[in-house]
Amino acid sequence: MKMYRCRICGETYLGYEAPANCPFCGAHEEFFIMPEEYPADVNDIQVTETERVDLESSIELERANTRFYLGMTERKDNDTLRSAYKRLAKVEAEHCSVFCKLARVSKPADLMTPGETTGSWATDIEESRMRENRATALYAEFAARATNERLKEVWEAVSAVEADHIELDDLAKRYV
Repeated sequence: MKMYRCRICGETYLGYEAPANCPFCGAHEEFFIMPEEYPADVNDIQVTETERVDLESSIELERANTRFYLGMTERKDNDTLRSAYKRLAKVEAEHCSVFCKLARVSKPADLMTPGETTGSWATDIEESRMRENRATALYAEFAARATNERLKEVWEAVSAVEADHIELDDLAKRYV
């Protein structure tokens, strides 16, 4: 067994080989490194005013998405979808946590409080797809204008993860 550390969220994974995606934040396999390669000060960064605003927007977006997905898990009529979106809520909460670390702020107090949904699986999945498209594009935009290399790395990685979530939405439609 080996230990791997995710460069994006910093969590440690135990296994015989690195996973295809981080089970905590969803980052792709290329972001797994050996623990001794993980810099202790990776998130000790200086940000510009624009980057600070973009981090605050990222925190709010991930907070809202986490709460939306937790709201979806309140439904009891489809255990497969409930379970999938419960996992998605945890990934989004991890993104929020990463952005909070980078901004040096506390996580939102209501992060794990279920939020409002549209009321049906079909419309919630469509809403999720819109949210994930927005996040993918927004994080790509933030990465493109970032001057800090760590922020670029995180926003690019999270943008790719959000694109993966669009695939989940497409798959989820089969289970409605």
